[in-house]
Amino acid sequence: MNIEQLNSAYGIANQLMFIEGKGNLPFIQISNRSATALISLYAGQVLSFQPAEEHEDMLFLSQKAYYEYGKAIRGGIPVCWPWFGEDSRDLQRPNHGFARNSLWTVLGTEAVTDLETKVKLGLIEANKNEKLWQQAFALELEISVGNSLTLELITRNTGNEMLSITQAFHTYFQVGDIKQVKVVGLENTRYFDKLEEGVQKAQIGAVTFSEEVDRIYTDVKNELIIGDSAFDRRIRISSSGSKTAVVWNPWLKTSATMADLEDDDYQRFLCVETGNVGNDIVQIPPGSKYSLLTRFQIIRD
Repeated sequence: MNIEQLNSAYGIANQLMFIEGKGNLPFIQISNRSATALISLYAGQVLSFQPAEEHEDMLFLSQKAYYEYGKAIRGGIPVCWPWFGEDSRDLQRPNHGFARNSLWTVLGTEAVTDLETKVKLGLIEANKNEKLWQQAFALELEISVGNSLTLELITRNTGNEMLSITQAFHTYFQVGDIKQVKVVGLENTRYFDKLEEGVQKAQIGAVTFSEEVDRIYTDVKNELIIGDSAFDRRIRISSSGSKTAVVWNPWLKTSATMADLEDDDYQRFLCVETGNVGNDIVQIPPGSKYSLLTRFQIIRD
């Protein structure tokens, strides 16, 4: 469908419209009484979420991000699926799976009230790409934009054999100053330090940032809090269907090597990713489904 057809079939007056975004990609623009949001149909990726009373977007989006087929968009909430990280089979498939490099299909939109808007997307074309994935599946992403932002990724096994996946919402949070940020809720949790060849450690106190961080936390609680002193706000991350969390900030040296980031962008974002990563492999029997749900909300005292 082109933009005109999408608006005719799924647009919602005074609340949701389809637009031609950067790189001529189809975007969904949402504006209700609670918040505004921007979603790219390419990658099924939320690019922006800003509650009405907030001065800053909750999400970070690189000014140097690529907007072209075959490349990932740096920022927002990329969907990593059906694998997280590098291709373990060494088949030269893209890092973090193909969901974030694919065009998603609109399955439905709904104005729940004038305070909440829902979008349902599906990934179906990837079924046909035998080089990327041989197993049958149906993937849906339900996005709810209101006073909080909720994403639910539903994987259905439509084949005749066990479906094994890893997955994550690779969320880029905008922060005022990374040195004034802390992540609460991971205290006493064990993690694999990817910067030290996966050495296992235990988190002592809140997670703070003064250098590059790349960690996979295991057996994580279902609620984490990002404290951002510079923006004077906290972000609550609530999840279900998730046992692992990834915390990442590239710091100066790594940030400077990434063509789709400004050298100093590391000061302005933090990734806290909810999902099933590393040894937390989801096994979905034939005819069954699995739901990964995460809710994000800015809270103030």
